[in-house]
Amino acid sequence: MLDILYEDDALLFVNKPAGIVVQRGYDAEEPVLLEIAAAYAGTIFLMQRLDRGTSGVMFFSKLASINANLTRQFEGKRIRKRYLALCEGELGERQTIDAPLIRIGPISFGTGDGGKRAITIVTPVRSTRTGSLVAVDLLTGRTHQIRVHLAAIGHPLIGDWLYGQRNDVRPMLHARELSMTHPLTNEPLRVEAPLPDDFRNTASERVIVSRSEDMMTLEGCS
Repeated sequence: MLDILYEDDALLFVNKPAGIVVQRGYDAEEPVLLEIAAAYAGTIFLMQRLDRGTSGVMFFSKLASINANLTRQFEGKRIRKRYLALCEGELGERQTIDAPLIRIGPISFGTGDGGKRAITIVTPVRSTRTGSLVAVDLLTGRTHQIRVHLAAIGHPLIGDWLYGQRNDVRPMLHARELSMTHPLTNEPLRVEAPLPDDFRNTASERVIVSRSEDMMTLEGCS
């Protein structure tokens, strides 16, 4: 179940499939990505999280000695994450959403005064009346940030049962790439995760990308 995108002595990047949790929750029987990765690599450190329904690139540290460096990169916004998303409606203009997030329920968040600042940049790639393909860049990393911000501007993720409609197999959000400075070599490092089949299928079914069109259009959106 472990799809390795990049590995060296310090870092392990994997392609997380949708439907798997990153850390152990209440279900003692379900598979957990952290445990699968640890069974493969030995001692590892979780440096980021993705929602159960989100697919794509994420990484683990393999050395305790580099964790402070990685934390500083996160704090200095030098670890950059780009997502691809399929959202409802025709989102035709680039937007910077600067809206604080507050908890509004046991598992849900919304925008409102007094919350934690959250900034999301949304860039349309293909906009149609039946849905839009957008690239999303995070300047902050709050829980459910992309899901809440897209819903707040009237374009929830396709399939987002919590902030939109349960009209697909999952919220159509994919962590396409992650870039950082390698903590040992100080060289730039960028790792990409290919688009999963369910994302491609929804893009075709919604005619956001036509079936006859080369699906590499989606892959090239980074």
